[in-house]
Amino acid sequence: MPVVEADLLVRDCLLIPMDGRPPVEGAWLAVREGRIIYADRPRAGLSFTVDRVMDGRGKAVVPGLVNCHTHAPMTLLRGLAEDVPLDVWLREHVWPVEAKMGPEDVYWGALLACLEMALTGTTCFCDMYFYEGSVAEAALKAGLRAVLAPGILDAPGPEVGERLFNDAVRVFERYNGAEGRIKVLLGPHAPYSCSLELLERVRDKAEELGTGIHIHLAETEWEVREVMAKHGKTPVEFLDELGMLSPRVLAAHCVYLTERDMALLARRNVKIAHCPVSNAKLGVGVANVPEMLRLGIAVGLGTDGPASNNSLDMLETAKFAALLQKASKRDPSVLTAKQALEMATIGGARALGLEGSVGSLEVGKEADFIIMDLRTASTTPLHDPYATIVYSARSGAVEAVFVRGEPVVLSGEPTRLDVREVLEKAADVAAKLTGSQ
Repeated sequence: MPVVEADLLVRDCLLIPMDGRPPVEGAWLAVREGRIIYADRPRAGLSFTVDRVMDGRGKAVVPGLVNCHTHAPMTLLRGLAEDVPLDVWLREHVWPVEAKMGPEDVYWGALLACLEMALTGTTCFCDMYFYEGSVAEAALKAGLRAVLAPGILDAPGPEVGERLFNDAVRVFERYNGAEGRIKVLLGPHAPYSCSLELLERVRDKAEELGTGIHIHLAETEWEVREVMAKHGKTPVEFLDELGMLSPRVLAAHCVYLTERDMALLARRNVKIAHCPVSNAKLGVGVANVPEMLRLGIAVGLGTDGPASNNSLDMLETAKFAALLQKASKRDPSVLTAKQALEMATIGGARALGLEGSVGSLEVGKEADFIIMDLRTASTTPLHDPYATIVYSARSGAVEAVFVRGEPVVLSGEPTRLDVREVLEKAADVAAKLTGSQ
């Protein structure tokens, strides 16, 4: 058997492939030029010439976690207002501060988010915010993969909608495909915050650009009542009538869906970003994820913004997603640890249209993966790897993170960011914005 050249080899690990195979003990993961070239137990006679070898004993190698919905720069607003209703939180606390934010503020807030996400095992995130070019620059600097949806709305006035629409197009033209790690969608905020004319314009522009749409949908009872009163249809039915529902649409939240709504989303192959922690924290409700999965809808997990969660920790989100369904359905089997991890990895990749590249550890895919140390008090003994990772492990177990085969975290430390600089600068910006400086 010929010798195989590789840039990186992780030996003797517990491989969690998430490609339909069960966990593989004593596996080797080999990477060359940013792609996986081997992911299985070593075959007799197999040998590699390798630049870097990592010892995987006692460690799990897992696909990089995929955060399907967040507002990364809102790290600057974390803890600003707590334990208040969503409308009060937005109108009295969040929006007044956001009105003061400029591109540089967004950049430092996003860079802080990227630091947190990298350290907790997220390799890819989907973001919706304004000044999204600044978020792109932060993701590129941090070494993460990002799907960016510049926010668009015209509820404050048509001139705002025009400016945000044009900004979104510019971000697409400048950053879509950047360094093979950035994908840009259009991000109409929600059916209630965008006029009919703006939604139609976004629909047509997305088609022209050949890109997708990311939108908040059916998040609250208030939203459903508002759209019903205005259009005589549920938000899902309203978007379907506009021809906006398609396989290239990622809908965030989807807490309040009728049976017809879910059937429509399944028929149109719309993807869903489920945000269990923020939905619970803001008292919004519990999405019917088991039914979505039963209908074959691709469901990924999202943290939502760090001001409404207040964490960007996807392992925490995966655990909470499983527990919330068990509690609300009063059925411990309704959403398993394996299903929760699937939503945080390959399910998230499907939701973002990236399943051909990432989300599982398969030969030919890009090498986005994390290495977790399972030799801890909370992860011993190891009976069920899925349960151990979702229910027992914490993000502190993440000791290495790779994106396209390049390390962004090694030995629990970021390789591309100066932690002290990011923390100090973000704290200064937040203090300035909130008037506490």
